[in-house]
Amino acid sequence: MASPHASTLPWIEKYRPSAFCDISDQNHVIKTVLKLVAEKQMPHLLFYGPPGTGKTSTILTIARAYFGDQAGQMTLELNASDDRGIEVVRNEIQSFASSQRIFSSGYKLVILDECDSMTKDAQFALRRVIEKYTKHTRFCLIGNYASKIIPALQSRCMKFRFAPFQSDIAQNRIRHISTLEGIGLSEEALLAIVTISEGDLRRACNLLQGCALTTSNIIDERTVYSVAGVPLPSDLETAMITLLNDDLLVGVNTLQSLTKIMGVAVTDIVSLLSKRIFELHLSSTVRADIISALADMEVALSHVSCEKFQLRALASVFTPLKADTGNETKR
Repeated sequence: MASPHASTLPWIEKYRPSAFCDISDQNHVIKTVLKLVAEKQMPHLLFYGPPGTGKTSTILTIARAYFGDQAGQMTLELNASDDRGIEVVRNEIQSFASSQRIFSSGYKLVILDECDSMTKDAQFALRRVIEKYTKHTRFCLIGNYASKIIPALQSRCMKFRFAPFQSDIAQNRIRHISTLEGIGLSEEALLAIVTISEGDLRRACNLLQGCALTTSNIIDERTVYSVAGVPLPSDLETAMITLLNDDLLVGVNTLQSLTKIMGVAVTDIVSLLSKRIFELHLSSTVRADIISALADMEVALSHVSCEKFQLRALASVFTPLKADTGNETKR
């Protein structure tokens, strides 16, 4: 539970877990690491998984539990996305790892967040630092994608994957925060927050705070979708029926209304429609072609600044579906 003086903090920091009992749904990691720490067999660690799943919070909680009041002196925390060059490894990290505390026993801990953003040269240099100072220094590497970390680093660490939070765990946490903040939250709105966040508890907490600042009444489903910039399921269903059954120009106008009037990003529309495709009765060949086209479009959207042509191309993607689904797609 947050302290009283933390009322001005963003909720993601105010309600960041500070004890093991506050960390939800990652018991397999905590139990294993705590056992290793208790037996003084702490290895180098690699925490990876989607954002907002408790990777950084878990290692910070472990550091506080192990070092106590000396956690600030015995722990070096760096964000590799800001400092990801080889000079940081050679200077700051190596300087901390090589020095020994006179009045402190045990090993020190280096927490390297977002290490999958480090350059290859920096990762190779870090490999040597880990190997050289492993006697009295442990490293915890944190990233979203283990595939972006060189095999030489992965092989030196014990890997733990943090999975997205399950729906019931996320609902309980968001409901708990809303109760502490005295916020009225409908069940539909709670389910909408959890659905939109997709297992990212940090995103869910930010969305809840945004909704609380938007309205003084009970937060409803429409408020959640409006703050998140995501179309309502009913609006998405209407757009889908239009794309499948109406003229191409009508489909383009429908998508434009989502982007201009409701402020939905084209990338979000692509993501939502790709999920909806799997709910339709389509042949495997047609479904594969549509998903492939949507994937190419998502890549294109990440490299272009103008969304107009991609929006028109998105509407044209569904033209083959009209012949494949016929009147069965009308709902």
